[in-house]
Amino acid sequence: MPARLALLVKEFERLGLPHDVYHTRAPLDGRDKARELCERNPDCAGIIGMGGDGTIQEIADGMHAAFPQGKIGVPLGIFPAGSGNDFVMTQLDGKKNALTRYKKKNLPQAARLFAQTVKEGRIRSIDLPIANGTAYMNIGNMGLDARIVHNALKFKERWGRYAYVAAVYKSIAQHSNVPLTVEVNGEVIDDGFTLVAICNGQYYGGGLHIAPKARVDDGKFTLCLVRGMSRPKTMLIFPSLMIAQHHRLKTVSFIECNEVTFTLHGNIEVLCLDGNLYPQQKGQSIHFTLRPSALDIYV
Repeated sequence: MPARLALLVKEFERLGLPHDVYHTRAPLDGRDKARELCERNPDCAGIIGMGGDGTIQEIADGMHAAFPQGKIGVPLGIFPAGSGNDFVMTQLDGKKNALTRYKKKNLPQAARLFAQTVKEGRIRSIDLPIANGTAYMNIGNMGLDARIVHNALKFKERWGRYAYVAAVYKSIAQHSNVPLTVEVNGEVIDDGFTLVAICNGQYYGGGLHIAPKARVDDGKFTLCLVRGMSRPKTMLIFPSLMIAQHHRLKTVSFIECNEVTFTLHGNIEVLCLDGNLYPQQKGQSIHFTLRPSALDIYV
């Protein structure tokens, strides 16, 4: 049993919290298991996801499938154990979620705090983004940043959370702007984009602060559009992201909305939802909507 899981199970047992442990075995297994659990036991105290943003996205999508309308009846707990853990970095009420304090050297305390949170039932309602019927928690994106995620997969084992940074240079060398039609707030924008990000949370890519003003509970997306740039100029984006200064670039704009549609005009692109990749075909439209206050999470 992995160390993190063993510590958490020990704390659940100490506090008398009933639980079952399930290990995912393949892509989308987390989604299928979460849906099954919600449908079989809709009054359970919650589902605890231990993993990175991609694992949590699968679980959230399964919960969305089990409760496609109204309030999702089962809370979600997130115990971060991935390479990025970006969703838990998002600020709530101006303060970072307590889970961001969980460092490897402090795992026993992290497990105690998390188990106590579950026992006390401390929850908060958040919005749940949906992309063509698929739920995610944090950020959906296309373009250069999605290619970085794709390239980072081969670097993760060696570089961990820094795999995203290691993949930047390779991705820029492969970069070409993505021709899209963007329909948002009654406006139609046809252009080539270096990247687009549909943000519920603030961070992605292992800590890049893409949407500093985004909130997970305000009933709105923050849409970040980066107009098409040359390969050398794209090098400006990532240093500025690290210090949340990309909003100063003329090619970057932010739009608040509660739905947006993209239509892809170029070759096959990849839609990235919290680090999970979904190939998209030329001519395909991707419609993003939001389920306000749909999911309770343990905080």
